[in-house]
Amino acid sequence: MALGISQVTIYVEDQQRAVDFWSGKVGCTVTRDMPYGEDRWIEVEPPAGGTRLVIMRADPKWPAMVKDMPNYVLFQADDIVKTHEELAARGVEFTQAPKQEPWGWSAVFKDDDGHLFHLGQR
Repeated sequence: MALGISQVTIYVEDQQRAVDFWSGKVGCTVTRDMPYGEDRWIEVEPPAGGTRLVIMRADPKWPAMVKDMPNYVLFQADDIVKTHEELAARGVEFTQAPKQEPWGWSAVFKDDDGHLFHLGQR
């Protein structure tokens, strides 16, 4: 059986601000941006391709998403130190710079909604 993941949804307060972050700072490509009810259906793809992120406006009635723990989304880079430097130069805020862990290299960055994401090295 060939099973993969095509997309992961990230709930945000402001879709345009999130698109600006993911496309402008991280370098993702917007692959879909269309009306979706009162909001928009937005998908972005990382620079190296692969699983797309769906940028969905959070419903104000839902409980707040946990923002002080990294999401279960791990971005991977061939050279984590170089990727960290490039993203930081574009304005991406890192809460943990790249460091060697027992399991490999790890860094943590924050989007403009305050969600934390891991960055690892292949």
